[in-house]
Amino acid sequence: MKLIGLISPNSSDDTLVDVYKIFPPGIRIEARTLHVSKYTDDEFQRAEQTFVGLVRDLARQPLDFLMVTGELFLSYKGPGSDREILNLVKQVTPTPASTVLTAVTRGCQTLGLKRVVMASPFPEDQDQRLVKFLAHDGIEVVAWRGLGCPNAKVIWELAPQSGYDLSMALLREHPDVDGVYMPCNKWRTASVIERIEKDSGKPVLTNTQAWTWEALRAMGMKETIAGYGRLLGRGD
Repeated sequence: MKLIGLISPNSSDDTLVDVYKIFPPGIRIEARTLHVSKYTDDEFQRAEQTFVGLVRDLARQPLDFLMVTGELFLSYKGPGSDREILNLVKQVTPTPASTVLTAVTRGCQTLGLKRVVMASPFPEDQDQRLVKFLAHDGIEVVAWRGLGCPNAKVIWELAPQSGYDLSMALLREHPDVDGVYMPCNKWRTASVIERIEKDSGKPVLTNTQAWTWEALRAMGMKETIAGYGRLLGRGD
């Protein structure tokens, strides 16, 4: 049995359903929640104040890996802030750790995605931060479009089809890009990854898909996982 600690904004059993579908048997997740009621700096700062306490709480357990998700929480302090978060984690626990944006960057590098479009459920100001964050790590977001959702509750109510429709529209408008990125684990897009890749011929990177791939690699579990796009289907 492998045990993964997960720190995620507004985490719930519902958001872990797709994660457990992706993971092979023998993995358990112990989650802690960073409460973010709306996408403002004040809310992110409040969440940040509770972060170390959550790490310490999880570190009491025999974790094999620790993952920090929440693109907006990670990016609100600016490009490269995922390194700051991971350095903070190292001060608390020797458990191997990563963040979802670190995973997205590595996933893009693995798939050869240097120029992408971003289909997002977030407001425009938050999308702009993500664009700057990715540019800092050498990933150019050629175009992006967001749905303007003010919080995770609204995003959770979006149908997966919304991710397919927005991604395909952007890919039709920008056929020369390398692929598409869809942030937010509350946007239930895992089920449309394969459809987008089949219909567009472009690789897809999403929040849940990227961090599960990162966790499996870190734990030495490199088996091929079908049904969730090229990244997880590589087996490396």
